[in-house]
Amino acid sequence: MSVGEVEQVRAQAAQEGVPILTLLTGGIDDRDRIFEGFREGLPMDPPNYSSRSWEALSDSLFGGLLKIEASRVVIVWEDALKHESLDIGNPSEGLSILEEVADQLENRHITGEFAPKVVSVIVISDECGNDQGNDEK
Repeated sequence: MSVGEVEQVRAQAAQEGVPILTLLTGGIDDRDRIFEGFREGLPMDPPNYSSRSWEALSDSLFGGLLKIEASRVVIVWEDALKHESLDIGNPSEGLSILEEVADQLENRHITGEFAPKVVSVIVISDECGNDQGNDEK
């Protein structure tokens, strides 16, 4: 999505009381910085203190988002396209985790006693208006 489109989504979500979470990873492909960005911008339960395991990060993010008392959540990865590529390496792992957790949270069999929720993941496109980075779930 373009910056303008994201601002419209933010305004609508705020009006509807939908939580909006911002993910900033510095546009650096460094695994530790990506983990740090997830920890700083997104809820984690249990807390994740290391950068050793993508699976542990996924589990922690799932638990954190599951406990948000809303049926919908919007995650905006503001600087995702500053990464050299979202298709390979650590940024790709981060994007895969966001997609996987969003899919899991929609599944009543996985959320158990908690109500399923819709998580929209938005990647802001570059300033040139190239929307190839759009990844909304």
